[in-house]
Amino acid sequence: MIDALNVAAVVRDAARLHAVVATGLHAQPTPWCDRLAELASRILHVPVVLLVLVERTRQIMPGSVGLPEPWQRRRETPLTHSICQYVVGSGRLLAVADVRRDPVLHTSHAIRDLGVAAYAGAPLRGPGNQVVGALCAIDVEPRAWTTAELSTLHRLAARCASRLGAPGEAQPPGPDAGGLLWKPAFPPALTLDRRPPAPGGTGELALTGRWSGEPVTAIVRTADSPDALSRFRRRAEIAAAMRRDPPRVPVEEHRWHDDRVLVVSRAVGEPLHQRPDRRLRLGGGEWAAVVRAAALLSTWQPRAEDARRWTVDYPAWINRYERAGHLTPDEAGRLTALLRRCEQDRTFAHGDLTLRNVIRLPSRRLTLKGFAEGGMYLAGCDLAALAHAAPDAACRWVVRQRAVEADIVEPFAINLLLRAAGQAALARPAASADRLARLLRARRDALGLLRDLGV
Repeated sequence: MIDALNVAAVVRDAARLHAVVATGLHAQPTPWCDRLAELASRILHVPVVLLVLVERTRQIMPGSVGLPEPWQRRRETPLTHSICQYVVGSGRLLAVADVRRDPVLHTSHAIRDLGVAAYAGAPLRGPGNQVVGALCAIDVEPRAWTTAELSTLHRLAARCASRLGAPGEAQPPGPDAGGLLWKPAFPPALTLDRRPPAPGGTGELALTGRWSGEPVTAIVRTADSPDALSRFRRRAEIAAAMRRDPPRVPVEEHRWHDDRVLVVSRAVGEPLHQRPDRRLRLGGGEWAAVVRAAALLSTWQPRAEDARRWTVDYPAWINRYERAGHLTPDEAGRLTALLRRCEQDRTFAHGDLTLRNVIRLPSRRLTLKGFAEGGMYLAGCDLAALAHAAPDAACRWVVRQRAVEADIVEPFAINLLLRAAGQAALARPAASADRLARLLRARRDALGLLRDLGV
């Protein structure tokens, strides 16, 4: 089983990263690497072979054959597209007949963007005998790899050892390979389950376990960028503050945190929004419960110093979306004028209250998780997020009626339009017709509210 937590630590190990640099290879074609990839492609009868080095935030491919454009030209991908990082993390050969069905790898962007179906990768060792990358064979159809094919792949990877600066020919790693594996300093009260990580946010892993016998979730930060660190710290701060002064709606309950791990309870259950297909099946009572939770959460007030630190900069949002072309100058001007009217109308909000952040507990009650974007927003921020996620007109009416009853239509309209602009900024060119329709509908609704308000 792939241990994604250890993989993240090994990939970022300083000694290993120094070894990658010491190979002298870069994100550009290297003749001997390309020749080795071509040889492996012919011997193994696979359309794609890559000689990959795994860096901290990307993988580079000095050897490549068969990769689709623009990746063949760029010779690099972010780690979201890297299956080779799991070879680096384990120090062992990895063979998967169908990546799309693997419990950990099925979320890799390599499936969608690189066309990966079957994968086999052997570790590449460099200076200091560090695993610096992998030689991998890829097929665009599911494939059962034979023992002979995997042995050939390992021998070809071993050929690279001297060229990459390894002290000798690489040997198949023994059962204790991975002595560098890093583990966070978990507190004694926490025991983790040995099951694959659950989907987490960007730069996160979510692991289930128990805290003194109680079911908990451990959120582990795996990215070291300033944005990832800031989001994680905000989430941990908010969880700790909510434990001191609980809000009226059940939320994930803080147990412990440091600069990399956050342990919370009440977040173990069934995701309310599972998407085996694109159709959302949600009872009206459940939708009303989510909307009610959003409204109740906004009545929680943090301490004054926390509120100041967590205040969201709306003018910066407006300026950013206008510069990017997701708001017209007229829309930006109208939003700015309306903002002056209700700038002081701030409440706490989840910040990203989509249905993926709602959990149904075994007791059937709902709880909220994932407060990385939480903070002091204009009133109606969470309602605007739910308006975007509403599966039908009846659910959208419930959301809008809640905004009318609370007399927060003005800030709700600002949040709704900014949410549409932000989602448009994130939308891919090949976004689904359903998502594009939702964005256009939310934009029309927000502009209609602005007209009704005389702005």
